[in-house]
Amino acid sequence: MGVYYINDDTLGRILIHTRIGMKCVRSRIKDGLIELHVPQGISPDELRKIIDANRDKLNQILARNEEKRLTYHAGQVINCLGGSTITIGVQDKFPDKAIFGKDDTGNLYVNVASNMDLSDENVVSLISRCLKSLAKRLAPQVVIKYAQEVATEIGARPSRFVIGSGLRKLGHCTRAREIQLSYNIVFLPSHLARFIILHEITHLTHFNHSPEFHALLNSYCGGNEKALINELKHFPWPVKL
Repeated sequence: MGVYYINDDTLGRILIHTRIGMKCVRSRIKDGLIELHVPQGISPDELRKIIDANRDKLNQILARNEEKRLTYHAGQVINCLGGSTITIGVQDKFPDKAIFGKDDTGNLYVNVASNMDLSDENVVSLISRCLKSLAKRLAPQVVIKYAQEVATEIGARPSRFVIGSGLRKLGHCTRAREIQLSYNIVFLPSHLARFIILHEITHLTHFNHSPEFHALLNSYCGGNEKALINELKHFPWPVKL
C-alpha cells in the first residue's frame, strides 16, 4: 500500500492511499483532512477525474465535518455527571503547555498557555486529553455511585461496577455479571448516563440484543428507548472519541 498527498484548489490537502486489488474508490474525513483510498496504479489524470466527479460530495463532507469539529474557548464550562464542572482557562506560568487539576475551591480546570491557539488542531487534541484525564479521576466516584443508585432503584444485582477505558464503547456486561462503564460517561447528562447503565443492566437478564432485551430496556426507560438512542447518537461530546 502506498501513501502520498496531493493539493486541490478547493478541497485542500488530500491524503491518497493506494491498495493492490482495490476496485473502487472510498473516501472519509480524518482530523479535518480528506482521505481517498484508491486502486494501486491509478494515474494522476484518472485520480483528478475521480476527484472532479465527486467534488460536490467531498465539499459536503468537509462542510459537515466543519460543523461537527470540536472547538474550545477560554471561559468554557463543561458540565459533568454529579454536578461537577470543568472550566477551560488561560495561564501564563507555563508557555506552550496545558495544566489541569483542581483549584483551592475544589473546582476542576484545564488551563492552556496564553501563547497557544485554541483553534489549532494540536491544541484541541491536547485539551481533549487533559479533559479525559480529569474524567478518569472523576469516574470512580461519580459514575459508579450513580450506577449503584440506578441498580438499587430497579432491584438489579450486578456482581460489581468497574470503570473501563473504552472511548466509543461506553459499557459492557460480562458473563460474570460485572458491568464495565467508560469513564467518558462523566461527560453525559444524567438521563443519558442512566440509559447506558440501564442498557448494561438489561444484559443481566438478556445477554443479547433480542426483541426481549429491547422490550425490557424500553420498560426501564419508560418507553423512551428509541428517543434516547437517537439523542445519544447526536450528543456533542466535549472530547475526541
